[in-house]
Amino acid sequence: MAIIFASLGATVVLWDINEEDNMETCRLAKEKGGVQVFAYKCDCSNRQEIYRVADQVKKEVGDVTILINNAGIVVGKLFLDIPDEMVEKSFLVNVLSHFWTYKAFLPAMIKANHGHLVCISSVAGLIGVSGLTEYSSTKFAAFGLTEALLFELKMINKSKINTTIVCPLFMNTGMFNGVTIK
Repeated sequence: MAIIFASLGATVVLWDINEEDNMETCRLAKEKGGVQVFAYKCDCSNRQEIYRVADQVKKEVGDVTILINNAGIVVGKLFLDIPDEMVEKSFLVNVLSHFWTYKAFLPAMIKANHGHLVCISSVAGLIGVSGLTEYSSTKFAAFGLTEALLFELKMINKSKINTTIVCPLFMNTGMFNGVTIK
């Protein structure tokens, strides 16, 4: 998505906890014609870091008009085999990061009555998937948050701020390696 947006002339801001992969995406986006591509290291499981990096982006790049929340992790084990700390980490990355990024960037969108929030959820956020209980739960939550926020924005008459919820099947990112479903 970053490469496509950059090739269309958009200013692109990339966040990732993995600096090396993030810099590679930045390089590829610039190579495809992106003039304004910025890469920041951010741990999306850390609320304070999200707010800090968001403030840095607003100072260095400006207001964000399209926010695509695509951070995600999966454990891929049976429910009773999932370590408690991984359940918590999944909710921090897959759900709470949406809350914090929305809170960081939505005020400027509301002020301008213009913007777009994109939630990358999952088919596993529409139907429960055995072996992915923590993932399905978080993707249901991200879907519900974004849908409820759309209704709230319409209620306060900010009709030019839209949301999109994307529910792909499992993407080939390596995240689901070893996960089997029936």
